[in-house]
Amino acid sequence: MRDLIEWNPGFLMRWPEQWTHSLPSADVSETDTHVIVTADVPGVDPDDLDVTITDESLTIRGEVRQEQDTNERGFRRIERRYGSFHRVIPLPVSVKHDEAVASCRNGVLEVRVPKAEQGRSRAVRLRIDKGQAGSH
Repeated sequence: MRDLIEWNPGFLMRWPEQWTHSLPSADVSETDTHVIVTADVPGVDPDDLDVTITDESLTIRGEVRQEQDTNERGFRRIERRYGSFHRVIPLPVSVKHDEAVASCRNGVLEVRVPKAEQGRSRAVRLRIDKGQAGSH
């Protein structure tokens, strides 16, 4: 491995892109009236998140931006993730997507959506409130 890194010093800089397929980690829970999706999005500005919802799934897209040029700092190893990600999370029941709300605080995205008798087949883009998660 050391020979590979010395031969191709950019090897570890590109490695994090391979991990993005599993981002972000998410939990899906239900109450009697709502489906709640909580996702970890550390280092992501809420303005860089795009959240859409249908009656069947929630899609989270975003980007973690690199703040400094790695060439200027002389890095020997880079493990923090940068770049785009997206995740489609199946919802356990039909929901009222027009009534969904999203908030993001301290790197945690929370989407709360009321359950519906019958789902609809269109997608709705959600506005993300930068207030405290779980304050609804």
